[in-house]
Parts: sequence; structure tokens; C-alpha cells
Amino acid sequence: MFNIGISISRVRIENFRSIETLELSLSMTNVLIGANNCGKSNFLKAINIALGQNKTVSPEDIYVGKDEVLDKAKYATIDIMIRAVDESNNVISNFSDFWIGVFTEAWITTGDPVGDYVGIRTVLQYDALKNDYVVIHKQITDWGNSVSDATVSRRKAFTGDMNTYISAFYMDAQRDVVDDIKDRKSYFGRATSRVELPKERVSDIERQLNDVNSQIVESIPALNQTASRISSIATTVGAADGTIEIEPLARKISDLHKGMDIIFRDGEAARLSVSQHGMGTRSWISFLTLGAYVDWEKQSLLEDDAEADSYIMLTMEEPEAHLHPQAQQKLYSQLCMFSGQKIISTHSPNIVAQADLKDLIHFEKINGKTSAYRFKAAEYTNEEKNRIKREVISSRGELLFSKAIVLCEGITEEQALPIYFREYFGIEPVFCGINIIGIGGQNYKTFLSLMKTFHIHWYIFSDGEVSTIRTVRKAVRDVFGIEIEQCNNVIILDNHEDYERHLLNAGYETEIIEAIGIHEGDPDFVINYAQTREHTVAGREKTNLPKCPTCHQNIYRDVLRNYSGTEGWHNAIYDCCTSKQAKAKYAVPVAEKIISVEDETRKIPPKVKDLLIAMQPIMSNEKGARNETVSETATNS
Repeated sequence: MFNIGISISRVRIENFRSIETLELSLSMTNVLIGANNCGKSNFLKAINIALGQNKTVSPEDIYVGKDEVLDKAKYATIDIMIRAVDESNNVISNFSDFWIGVFTEAWITTGDPVGDYVGIRTVLQYDALKNDYVVIHKQITDWGNSVSDATVSRRKAFTGDMNTYISAFYMDAQRDVVDDIKDRKSYFGRATSRVELPKERVSDIERQLNDVNSQIVESIPALNQTASRISSIATTVGAADGTIEIEPLARKISDLHKGMDIIFRDGEAARLSVSQHGMGTRSWISFLTLGAYVDWEKQSLLEDDAEADSYIMLTMEEPEAHLHPQAQQKLYSQLCMFSGQKIISTHSPNIVAQADLKDLIHFEKINGKTSAYRFKAAEYTNEEKNRIKREVISSRGELLFSKAIVLCEGITEEQALPIYFREYFGIEPVFCGINIIGIGGQNYKTFLSLMKTFHIHWYIFSDGEVSTIRTVRKAVRDVFGIEIEQCNNVIILDNHEDYERHLLNAGYETEIIEAIGIHEGDPDFVINYAQTREHTVAGREKTNLPKCPTCHQNIYRDVLRNYSGTEGWHNAIYDCCTSKQAKAKYAVPVAEKIISVEDETRKIPPKVKDLLIAMQPIMSNEKGARNETVSETATNS
């Protein structure tokens, strides 16, 4: 694998866009995850500005808090630390002779216990003389513990070699190779418009292109006639000596990209221009052209100087856009083969499932401020990491894009809780980045560990059985070191109840019966169910009789269903709700029936309401964020 020799090991940002303060360590491949509008793109842009690839900034790039008016004295800061790395990309103490020559003593800081580093501070500030915001760079001579604690030099320009051998490439989410073909500034346009041929060869080719153009126009009557007609514009505009020509093909090699196309043929199908293919294919090709351009740039440097090295930073936004799951996995594997250090933002569980856990960085935004947290692989055993990968990432990867997660017992709660949530808050939970999942009461610790690492808000809605409470208690204690009695985000049903028993004890007998009757198309379905199963065997229980003298086993007896009386009738309804496949079948109809009652105080079951009240603070933040987004949209429009 290509040894880049250096990498960005740490990043600190203050007052940039949605980032008030943020510090992260970076590895060779970094996968940014999180909900929409949480600041991932802002982080990518900050990296490119710090590496000198974007010098156009504006007041909108300065973080402004709620009710704050931007003061021109306020500025944004982006700090990056560059370290030397070996062939396995492990940090080493000293830069190679080549990189010492690139950075020179002007940029290298020595004396750090870990080893030498290059610290670059990028400041976005208002320039009174230019009446605009500008980008300046400074050397960090002492990294310190924070932006304000660091020691920096006066304004300092990058060396010429830094500009030559350090490159950053950004691919945003709006890419389309059809547009790239026409844009000389795109990676495709830059690669295809660069001509490195002897002048004599260029002249010869362009002479042939002129001849071909003339032959095409002369051979096609319609083109010939059109050329004659439009040539009269010269006299019309008062330029008697002027000429106008039709160019079916570009006449200059440097302009060839203007008439280029990419032809894709699928097996024996017809040859079609890429413009006639879907956005998935077009987006994918854009990324591959980026990889080709990066490799070409690197090769060009090596051809000029075989001893040269280069550093490449690739920042890529949502590479999975428009691609089906299998294609997403294939593209990610291709991106990993690209040269350089990579930062990839994604909303794809398929990409997350392929990524190494240590490369994941979770972004969130609360009250307009972006925060980010890297997976701390060193804090987990290999067995724990394998369990997280297997039980969460591979099967529930979408959870990592959540603002909050509700863990519940099973399929009934997983289907019913979103309905009560919508009734209470007036919005679907998924629209707020909230996931509600049933985990069968077995994997609380695995899920909670991941949520702790990524600072994802969490809630538990648990059955009240003794064994289930014991499992929840141990998981919360092991992960967070606290007791569940201290957690207002842990809701446990009373009196050994499960969800269905809670509904019956809370007085929703009529609603349950009506909902099941409507679903089954038979108003008397529950009554008929009870009559059919009355006095049938419900199970077996051990007796106090002596063991069998022949086989020496305990003596058991059948337990018959008894649906008489109020308690028996509740048991009949409960058995109907929880019989085979009934939980998944009746959860939604019952919940919908309950929220339709006229009595406002009964629209939400008591313990479910406790859960929703506990979620009120995060929903208040969500409401504020949504209002803020609407306000920004209105202002921009």
C-alpha cells in the first residue's frame, strides 16, 4: 500500500458554521455518521479550508449562537496536527528527509513527547481593508490543551512545496459525471483538458481536427446551408471581416472535454451515453474519475521526482447516494483503495457495516451546536467489538444515525410506541431521528455501550418481570455505573406486567376487544376465542406428589384455562392478544383504537405516557432545531 509518510492526527475547530467547539483524532479512514443537518458537511469543509484548498469564506462561516449578533471581531479557528507515519500508518517520531524539506524548520515543531509535528492554525477573520472575510495561516508552536491554550506564530504562508505536495480533494453530494464532463474545473475536466504532448504533435492533431470539421460541414447539406446563413451575422453586427463557423468537433485538444462523452454498454445491450443512465451510475463514475485523477496527480509528481512523496486528503460526501445496497458496498471497497487519507460522510447502514468500528465518528447537533465522538476501540475487548458489529451494526446499522433510541421488549412495543409518540408529539418519531426497537430483553448492554460511546440519547421501556428487571439493572449498572432508580429515562412496567397486561390493568379492555374484532372482521372474535379455549390445557405444573417409583421423575399435572369472572375474562383477552403471531397482528390496531378514544386523559396508556414525558426535553430541542431550520430556509429564500 502507498505510504503517504504523513497524516492529519488531530483536528480542533472553534466557531465554524454549526461547530462552536470540537476536537477529534483522525485515522487513515474516517466514516462520519449521524442524522441530517448535524454538521458532517461543515467538518469536511473545515478540513479543506485548513489545507488551503478553499480561500473563499463569508460571514456565514462564523458560528453565531441563538440571539447573538455577529461581531466583526469574532473569528473561526481550525487547527490541524500533522504527524509522520510509518508504512502501517502508525505515528513515528520524526519526519522523513523529504517532508523536512517540504515543511522546513519554519513549520516543524520539535520537543513534543510523541515526536515532531506540524501544527497549522487556520483563521477565518474579517479584514477591514478588504471589507471581507479572509483566510490566514499560522504555525502552532505549542499545541496545548485547547485552541485558546495553544501558542501560535504570526501570520505565515505555506511553503511552495507544501502547496505542491499536499493536496485535498472534495466530492460533494451533488456530483454528476454528466455535469463533470462539461466542467473544465471538475476532476474529469481537469484530467482531460491537460495536454502533455510536444507542440509539433499538438499542431498536427489540431490540423487534422480542422480538416475533419470542414469535411463534416461540407458533406452534410443541412449543416452547410446553416453555416452559410449564420455567417451573415458578421455584416449585421458591423464586422465585415468577421467569420463564424460550425464546429461539430472541438478543434483544440485543450477543448476536447467539451465534446466528450462516456459510453456505457451493458453486455449485449445497445451502447448508451452515460447521460441516459440513472443517477446511481453517473454518481459512481464521478467517484471513480476522482480516484483516477488523484492517481494521475500522484504519478505526475513521481515522474518529475522519483524521490518525491505526496499527501492526499479525500473528503467525500454521501458516496452511497442513488446506489442500491450491493453497489454501495462495492463503491465503499473501491473508495478504500483510493490513495490518501479519507473522510467519508454517509447515511448508509451498508457502508457502516463494512467500516471498521475504530473508524466511525458519530455527529449530532443539539441546540444548533455540533458535537462529534469517535468510537473508542481501546475501551472494548475483541469479543465486545465482535458482538457490537454482529448484533447492532450488521443488523441495526440505521440506529447509528439516530438522535435518540428507545429500547423495548419486543415486536408489540416496537409497533405500538410510534403510534402513541405521534399522538403525543404530533410527529412521527423517525422524522425526528428517533428509533424505537424491540430487542427481546437480551442485548441491552451491547446497545447501551454503543450509545454511550457515541453520546446517543437512550430510553428503555421494559416489562416488569423480575428476570427482565434484573437484566436491565445489570446492563445499566455495567455500562453507566448507575442504578436504574436514578434514571428517569428507564420506564419499567409495574406489578410484573408486560405491555398487554398493562393495557388491561389500565382499563383498555373494551378498546382491545373492539380493535381485534374490527381487524378480524368479527365483533365477537374475542368471545368466540374464549369459548373455544375454555377449560383447554394451558400448560403443565409440577405437583407435590412423590416422584414416580419407576422413572424417578417429578409428577406434573395439566393446567386448564379458566376464563370465568373478571380476572378470567382478562386472562382470555390476554391470551388472545399474546397467542401465536397475535402480538405482531394486533399491536397496531389496538394502539390506533386507544388513541382514538374521546377522553383525552385515556389516549395514552399510563406507563407509555411516562416514557413520552421523559422524552420531552429532547423533543423540545428537536422542535427548536426544526423551527430554526424553517427560519433559515425562509431567510435564504
